[in-house]
Formats: sequence, structure tokens, C-alpha cells
Amino acid sequence: MGIASILGGVAAGIVSKRYSPLEWFMRNYILWLIFTLPLAFTYPGWSLALVGACLGFIGGAQQVFYWEVLEAVRPLGSEVSSIGWLWTIEGSFMAIGSAFGGYISEAFSPRVTLAITPTCIAIGAVILFAGRKYLSEANARPTTENDLRAMRDNADETN
Repeated sequence: MGIASILGGVAAGIVSKRYSPLEWFMRNYILWLIFTLPLAFTYPGWSLALVGACLGFIGGAQQVFYWEVLEAVRPLGSEVSSIGWLWTIEGSFMAIGSAFGGYISEAFSPRVTLAITPTCIAIGAVILFAGRKYLSEANARPTTENDLRAMRDNADETN
């Protein structure tokens, strides 16, 4: 899954130079949903490894587009605080999800727990498509000028 994630990130980096981040974020999110659907039907073994590799590839690409969309929509000067708020919320929900996932797996079935993943991703897709207008700033194609400005903004000018 880790190697597939790296390959997915590299593939997304290649694609991201030609298309808008939001467009590919949404496309990749749908692919993520599609590739998680078989998760509830897998067994430990080759089928789970195959689904995991596909999810790793899609997840690696999704991280690239996630960062690009975030960079486009966040207010200027809020790099650290925007990430801090997002990670606080995401981390809290991941902890809650892990706790509930363990309980559901033990009380009901691991398959029920695995079926929750595509369900939550489907809910996320509905939210993203409904709120797409709020992410419209990320719908512009990247330009060389934007890349150069970003590099200048991040350059260490103390030397």
C-alpha cells in the first residue's frame, strides 16, 4: 500500500500540471469510492492486498490534489493554522472512527466495519459535490507564474 501510494502521488504530480486541482480531486474522489466498494467483500489474502494496493495508489494521488485544493482556497498567510485546524478535526474523527470501528467489528462483524468505509466516502462525495462552489478557487489550471510565486514565497531569503 505504501509503494502504491508513492506511485499514485507521482502520477498525480504529473497530471496536476495540466488540469485544475479541483477537477482531478473530484474525479479521484469518485475513483476512491469505486475502489473501496469491494472492501467489504475481501478476505485476508490476495484480494485484500489487491484492494489495498489500489486504495494506496488512489490515496497517494488524493493527497496531492487535497493539498493543491487546500492551497488554493485557504486565506493568504494561514498556512499553518489552516492545516492545524484541519488536522485537529480529521484526527478527532479518525480516533472516534477507530474506536467505533473496533466496537462494531467485535459486536457485529468485521465485514460491517469494512462496509462503513465506502459508506463514509460516499457521504463525503455528496458533501464535496454539494459544496463544490465553495472550492471554486481551486478550479483554475496551474500556471508557471503561480508555481514561481509559490517557490518565491517558500524560499529562504535569510542568506
